Amino acid sequence: MRASRQSGVSLIELMIGMVVGLMVVIAAMGSLVYTRTASRVMGDSTRLQQDASTAFRSIGQIVRQAGARQLVDATGGTVSFNPQYAGIEVNASTFQPVAIKGTDGVFNKPDTLVIDRDNTLNVDSADCFGNEVSTGTTIKNIFSVDAGTLKCDGSGKSSGEYGLMVGVEDLQIWYGLREGEGLRYTTASAISKISPAPWDQIEAVRICLRLAGELTNHQSAATLGCQGETIQNDGRLRRVFFRVFKLRNAGL
Repeated sequence: MRASRQSGVSLIELMIGMVVGLMVVIAAMGSLVYTRTASRVMGDSTRLQQDASTAFRSIGQIVRQAGARQLVDATGGTVSFNPQYAGIEVNASTFQPVAIKGTDGVFNKPDTLVIDRDNTLNVDSADCFGNEVSTGTTIKNIFSVDAGTLKCDGSGKSSGEYGLMVGVEDLQIWYGLREGEGLRYTTASAISKISPAPWDQIEAVRICLRLAGELTNHQSAATLGCQGETIQNDGRLRRVFFRVFKLRNAGL
């Protein structure tokens, strides 16, 4: 009986197969790395969105309450807003209490925001960090940014600066003054140059927060900050958020 002829793959065919297999593995690894990187960027971006929402919710609630006063009994069985409320200070021209005031950071550093309201006799009588404020005093809250941390300094029984959130690099604020039928937003420095400074006439504030992510290996270009300044890329993801809050008690 004649033996059948058998043949295997040649060396060239084996090498071609190995090269094709290697290319498939490289493509799969590249796809995996890209997917993981995109997922990390999305996660970092989502966290910044959530942090910004939390910060604006905390600041916005207090801004809206700026200048709120107790209702007190008046003559004839009526009520009126507490005439003894003096706020942060009193405008020397209008004799109206100032409920919101700010300071611009030097050399484009973060701004500082001070917000004041009447203490409503133990009804929601807590400062920005949840500390109870003694009856008979106003509730004052101060927001600032220091070393990448959004801080709050309240007027509660255990007052002092507390860190609310990390990863906040900048806080910039513009104040809305009535101009015709609209509002003109300007800085704290511009308002303070007016004599007397019309802090009692602020109707809204425009707030900008610049937040930075935790990861340090993002490949991205330089970004613009709250004031249009260029922030050089250092591998961290950055986002700039704006929000406008109206003072509900303006003009009381």
